[in-house]
Formats: sequence, structure tokens, C-alpha cells
Amino acid sequence: MENFVHASVSHAALAEFGRNARAVGVQLHALEIFEKNECMVRWAVAPYSCGDKREMYSLSKSFTSTAAGVAFGMGKLHPDDRVLDWFPEYASLCSGDARWSRLRVGHVLSMNTGHAACVMPQAAFSQDGVRAFFEAPLSHEPGTFFAYNTAASYLAAELVRRAAGRTVPELLARTVFPALGVEEFSWLTCADGRCQGGTGLQASCDDVAKLALLYLNEGEWAGRRVLPRDWVHMAAQPHSVNAGNGTPDWCAGYGYQFWMNRRGGFRGDGAFGQLCVVLPENGIAAAVTAECTNMSAELDALWLLLENLHKRDGACADGGLPEAYIPQGRLDGREWDTGWLDFRPNPAGFTGLRVRVDGEAACVWLCDGSSVQKVCAPSGTWRENTLWAKNFRPAIFRQMPRAERAPLRFAAAAHMRGDLLVLECRSLNTPHAFEMRFASSGDGMRMELFSPLDVFGEEKLLEAGRPQRKVER
Repeated sequence: MENFVHASVSHAALAEFGRNARAVGVQLHALEIFEKNECMVRWAVAPYSCGDKREMYSLSKSFTSTAAGVAFGMGKLHPDDRVLDWFPEYASLCSGDARWSRLRVGHVLSMNTGHAACVMPQAAFSQDGVRAFFEAPLSHEPGTFFAYNTAASYLAAELVRRAAGRTVPELLARTVFPALGVEEFSWLTCADGRCQGGTGLQASCDDVAKLALLYLNEGEWAGRRVLPRDWVHMAAQPHSVNAGNGTPDWCAGYGYQFWMNRRGGFRGDGAFGQLCVVLPENGIAAAVTAECTNMSAELDALWLLLENLHKRDGACADGGLPEAYIPQGRLDGREWDTGWLDFRPNPAGFTGLRVRVDGEAACVWLCDGSSVQKVCAPSGTWRENTLWAKNFRPAIFRQMPRAERAPLRFAAAAHMRGDLLVLECRSLNTPHAFEMRFASSGDGMRMELFSPLDVFGEEKLLEAGRPQRKVER
């Protein structure tokens, strides 16, 4: 389905949402709104689409909760279960603190484990993340202290695996996702091979909207029971008091891997603006994919849109939401070709670089010693590319294990900025926009990965020079 706005929706409200979002630095990628199960808005700003499978960050948690709900419906997992009953081999680690014996599955799901802070950095890179979870000391009685703890989501995923006999991705692929029509997705693992649970899911705005609709309809889909109604009600209730957790929409309570909204309803959310919003009293389900740093302002803009969704209005000067992102510039007609250059050692594993520019496009060839890949960026328009590399994917860098060699899917457009060649890039499988910048450096080329949010970490600068000639003897 192409971009769609229902005839009853206020174009002025959509335009205001677009203006408000831009004013607070929100780069909207896709938006879907359903009211009483009818599609009101389905919109993507090119080069993005509602079907892009992309990193959802902590919105993954709500899908893990859904898998726990399936296990609950099977009669195999219950919020009142003692956690150590599911992990008897770790009981000796916990014998010195009786509070561990009172930790329940519901505490894990509601971020109420008793830890003072997130222990995912210890669990994610450990060869046994469960052990790392239990080795992290408790500071509070379980059920009495909220601490946003992605390791709890990781443990929830492992609880599901032990209870249902399948990993979270496997369980969802055999139960919930077929009903919803979700046919493709992927989920990253921690260093120990276990599902990350709290992050790492690659899904689309369409998929997120379907999850919101499933919860809006109390676990039913097209008249079929997919998720227990009791689970939906439990997951969507505040089990944790988080009044001191920050801005209003993050201190209204926390359920089973869902946040409570200050204006009613509940949501899943992921870093940089990924949203799954359910407002049962209004019959509304909404999904947003974006890149931003101020998610509170993003939500404020969304709340205003939903309040004014059907507001009567006259003609609107700018018509509504933007159709596309326009590349920042064009190439200037200069033509050049670096020939092949040798990269200095770098975390991405690239060994060779070639850059060629003409009036129509800039092309970059990257060699890693076993393959050569080409990136093509036309002048002033977008072209999709996929690049496989190590440590080259924009993300919350270093906070989670990354695949040894992963694909980066992105749209690119080329322009000159003085003597700097810029490939403006919009990642389609992460939320992040970035630039590849190429500048002459002595007898070589300097390649810089730049993003306003610094999502490449330290691996953002690569140097390449002329190949050294070997003297034959």
C-alpha cells in the first residue's frame, strides 16, 4: 500500500505534527495510525518504507514480553514463578542473599529485580550471561525498586526458552507472527549465543503496528485468539513505580516490558524514536520509526496529533507530512579517479579503496581481502546499497555484541562540499543517518564516517594511501 491518509484525518494536524517533529530534531521515517482497527494513516518518508526491517533497540522488549505471554498461555510460565526454580544450577551463587529466593518472574518482566542499575554490560559480553546476571549483587528487595535493566529482558528471553522449549524468535515465528502475517525478521544474540531479549530485533514499522493492534484487541487477531487476554491485561498494568525515572512518559509506571503513558494507555519504545503506542480508551494503535534524541518531545508531538486527528480544518498550505527527504546537494561536474589505495589497518577489516567521481555519480569500491563491494551514490538523488563489513554498522556502539560481518542497507546520494566528497546516507536497517566523507590526504585519501549522534564510536576514521611498490630482486 502506498502512502495513505484516511479522508477523515485532518491534514492540518498532520502538517502540524511534521512541523513539531522537525522543530525538536525528529527525523520521521514512518508513521502508522489505526483507529478502531481501521487504518487512518500509513506514511513513509522516502527513501524509507513501512516495510524496512530495521533495528528496534529496546522496542524488542515488548516482543519478548509477547513471547512470555505465549508461554503463559501454554501454562508453562507464570509471573509468580520463583526465578531460581528455573535456574537451579545457579542457586549456589545466590545462597548468601536470601532476597534471590524471593525473585519472581513478574519482577524480571517489570524491571524490579532488586538490582540498583542495568547489568546488561556484564551479561551481554559474558560467555554465560545468566551467570553474570546472578553474580551481580542485589541492592534492594525484589519488587520494591525500579531500575531499567536490559539484562532482565535477556533473562526473560531465557526463561521463555526454558519454559516453552524454544527461543523467543522461534516461539514467535510459530505462534504470534504467522497470525499477524509477519514472515521475516531477525534477532541478534549475546556473546553466549542466547537471544538478547531486550534489544537486537530487526522488524518493520508494519510489524510494530501489528503488535500494537494485537494488544489493542486484547490478544485477538481477525477473530482468533493469539495471546491470552489475561496476559495483555497484566502486561499493560503498572507493576513498577518509577516516579523518579525522568520525564513524564517515563515515570508513569512500568508493566511487563511496556511503559505506561502519562495520558493513558501503554507503549513499547526503542532508542532514537521507535514507538509502539496503544490507547485502549481511544481505540488507537500507532507505530513510529524515526531518528531522534528527544523522545519526550517526539511523544508530545504524537499526542497532539492523536488529539487533533479528526479536527475540522480548512485548506492547509503544506498539505501534511513530507513525501521525501531531499539530498543536501549535487556533484559539481569535476571528474576524478583515485585508483586503488591501500587502507591502513582498521576495525572494519577493509584493505583497499577506490573512489571515482563523474558528473552523474560517485562510486566507491571497498575491498576486505576476499571480496570487493561497490557503493554508488547518484548526484542529488537516492540509490539503495548494501555493504557487508565488520564494525561498520551505525548503532549504540560497543554496548551490545555485534555480528562478525553484518549488512548495512542504506540509501546514498552524493554531493561536493568544497573539496570534500560527501556521500549522504540514510540507513534503512537501523534508525541512523550518516555521511561518508572523502578528502585528499597527502598522497592518499581519508574516509570519515560522520553522524550527528556519533553512532560509529571510535571506528569512524579510515586512512588509505598509495600502494607501496615491491622491488623485485
